[in-house]
Amino acid sequence: MEGRWNPLYESLGYRPPAGAKAAPPANEAEAPAKRRADSVSLVDTDLPILGPEELEALKAAFLREPEDVLRWTESGLGARVTVGAFVEVLHELELLFTDPGQLEERLDAAGRHGRQGAGGLPADFTFPLRTEEIPIDPTRTRFEPGADLRGWLLFGGPVWLEQGAAARQAPFRWHFGAKSRFVYPLREPERGHPVEVALFADFGTGEYASRYLARQLVMRGERLDCAVHLGGVFYAGRQGEFDAHVARPLEPLLATTTLLTLNAAPEMRSGAGAYFRYLDERRGAGPRHPQEGSYFCLTAERFQLIGLDTAWFEEGRHREPALLQWLEQRLSEGRRRGAMNILLSHAAPYGPEDPVRLAPLVSEDLKALVVGREWVDLWCWGGARGGALYDRAPGLPFLGASLGHGGFPYARQDAPEHPVAPVRFFESRPRFPEWTGVRQDRGNHGHATLWLHADGTASLRYTDWMGEVRCEATLARQGARGPVMLRQLDLGG
Repeated sequence: MEGRWNPLYESLGYRPPAGAKAAPPANEAEAPAKRRADSVSLVDTDLPILGPEELEALKAAFLREPEDVLRWTESGLGARVTVGAFVEVLHELELLFTDPGQLEERLDAAGRHGRQGAGGLPADFTFPLRTEEIPIDPTRTRFEPGADLRGWLLFGGPVWLEQGAAARQAPFRWHFGAKSRFVYPLREPERGHPVEVALFADFGTGEYASRYLARQLVMRGERLDCAVHLGGVFYAGRQGEFDAHVARPLEPLLATTTLLTLNAAPEMRSGAGAYFRYLDERRGAGPRHPQEGSYFCLTAERFQLIGLDTAWFEEGRHREPALLQWLEQRLSEGRRRGAMNILLSHAAPYGPEDPVRLAPLVSEDLKALVVGREWVDLWCWGGARGGALYDRAPGLPFLGASLGHGGFPYARQDAPEHPVAPVRFFESRPRFPEWTGVRQDRGNHGHATLWLHADGTASLRYTDWMGEVRCEATLARQGARGPVMLRQLDLGG
């Protein structure tokens, strides 16, 4: 199958991948000068865009095995899909290729009906960072699992056609042959000059909330030592999606800030080829950007930031023996010198989706290191939708920071009633203030900032996409070798 960019897609509000032309596939239209020479050897893994032939194959698969196709779709979306909704979208996509004028009329009528009585943002709605360069359209529903099923089938549907097929993955990059062993120096914090690290996840949508998040990071300039994206480039981690949703908005950071990115399930839909290309291109920007593979360790005397790949071998897992051995060495070295071990991953050890059970990632894969030896002090993840801060609990000897609210339009939710770990902060606000009456069904977006201090303590702040501080916490070790605890917690209004 060969997915090609069709100009008709733009009539639905979907932008073409950067550099794409109507005739050739987007990956063939790339300017060679934009790609580093050492990226050329990467296997081209970009997931095809759904075209007429792929649509017919998807319809045939649905007629033959409807339950299987719906199950694959729901697994990819993380949301329930009814037979009726799936059939309706298949019909819309058929019109896209056979009678686009009729589809446009149908969508215009649906859009007018949906906007009746809903209104837009109040005229007096504003916030300090608002700019005309990033327009805000609350009616956009791109990437929403239910409202944008058409987009998910266009740009993710080929994944559900390839169930059981051989994976089209780029070669995995191991630390074995690297002189660095994927371990890089982190600046030592000085008194009055802490190391500042931004953490965010599921940022790669290109929508207004994630663009405002990027604006906050860029405005911090040289104060921001590091920025780490914990993964999530939608729909499928294609080259054009990386270019438009990640590289372009974060490019101003490259001159002043070390930028690192983790791999995640969306990136694996395109086999991680575009992800690895992005690492190579960024490394070409200078020594400030050393990342070579999909896992890394930034290390200083009193702190370690350890990024894991929880997607390449198996979604949500980390049980490859060589990776476990590398992680054990990093955690052991950090614990030996009394450093604060901070684990970063896209996959979550637990979250509001299933608040009473632990994920196999922590109950099986990392149990010996994280639970048995208690070698992790703070674990930050992006895979659970929403922002939250969790305390330690019996059998969970680490603080937990959920950051899956960078840009993906997740459903608004309340804190779980019976969580596996005590909830100290939970982002339950809607995307827009309640007084506006706009998009109260979607959760608030944001990111977190870590300040690593010279005395070995750390500060953690959650800030939403409009720049409002939502939570601040101080993390400090009890005694010389005791556990890292929440010393102080201030919740936003």
